[in-house]
Amino acid sequence: MTNNLRVVLVVCFAAMLSTTALAQRAVPPPPKPVDSGPSLAATLQFIQERVLQQGKVNYAAYVHDNSAGNDWTVQKAVEITNIVPRPETCILSYHFKLWNNGTIAIDQDAGIPFRDAEDVIILPVEQAWKEVDSKAGNTTWSYRSDPPVFILRVRRKVGYNEINFTDEAMANRVAKAMVHAIELCGGGNKDPF
Repeated sequence: MTNNLRVVLVVCFAAMLSTTALAQRAVPPPPKPVDSGPSLAATLQFIQERVLQQGKVNYAAYVHDNSAGNDWTVQKAVEITNIVPRPETCILSYHFKLWNNGTIAIDQDAGIPFRDAEDVIILPVEQAWKEVDSKAGNTTWSYRSDPPVFILRVRRKVGYNEINFTDEAMANRVAKAMVHAIELCGGGNKDPF
């Protein structure tokens, strides 16, 4: 083999190795896209305004026990007040009150921690009641609310927050805003499966 041929083979081999080495280099990830949409402060303010705008949600819960044949009605009311957006901590704090037949059943301060939130769903109130009562062993009960009520549920790994709406379209708008707040706060379901 001539020297010229050896030089060509060495150069070709070196070029092949450098190409392989280049292909194996780690490529830095693309830059994070600029956050689009309203700021967290504006998003929390939108949620605050829409929830306060609806005021107290009053409705009748009609329950039927399919096994015993019993029927009963519960006059319900739910009110969320004192909503305070806290963008610096990614929390929307509020006061929650629930009445059953005019008697206060729940009266407490609460908050939605958007960093811990995994997702937001909307479900009919009847489905929420069925979940609770089935866990309590009342699997034969069926429900109807008048007027229809929609539950906006912010789910976390442990627990959830619920806000009642009589306007499904408004519940969906607020849910969309809450999903945006979750994204801005770094929350969301991180489970790859």
